[in-house]
Amino acid sequence: MTRRTFTRVGGKLEDLPTLETDRLILRKMTPGDADAMFAYASDPEVTRYVVWDTHRSIEDSRAFLDLTVRGYESGADPTWGIVYKGDHRFIGTCGFASLEPEHACAEIGYVISKEYRGRGLAPEAVRAMISFGFREMGLNRIEARCIAENTASARVMRKAGMTHEGTLRQREFIKGAYRGMQIYSILKGEHRSR
Repeated sequence: MTRRTFTRVGGKLEDLPTLETDRLILRKMTPGDADAMFAYASDPEVTRYVVWDTHRSIEDSRAFLDLTVRGYESGADPTWGIVYKGDHRFIGTCGFASLEPEHACAEIGYVISKEYRGRGLAPEAVRAMISFGFREMGLNRIEARCIAENTASARVMRKAGMTHEGTLRQREFIKGAYRGMQIYSILKGEHRSR
């Protein structure tokens, strides 16, 4: 039995398109986003449940953006900057990671500024990514994970239409401790029926 390769998964990533929702623009990030990124990525409350370290200086944000821009040029995992249309501010990021073309599967991740939480913006961004993943990338399954205690992120996944599959106990060593990870997913057929 041979595995099927989903060429669309890799092919669409060479030129990351801008996605638009009612309140958000998801676009390529630029080095000019460093100050806005540092504003939220340096906040320990925002970074409490993410796998990356809190940005200690603007240089951390610049280094991340440098890596991301180089990734756009090489067709790496797609990551968008989130811009709120209401005030045109860069407020977070969202993207795909762990692309598995042979399984038509990918994981999504996101982070949003504390100032913009509680408005339903994160689920709106995630729904746009899910639609893009199924429609344009040919994915069959999209997953998301969060540290078990991160109830806000779990709520984002549920609001985006994802199903809780379980908790992987002490799955990852993050910030000095083994953490349980909640895993959520949505399948292409489920998305189509909504």
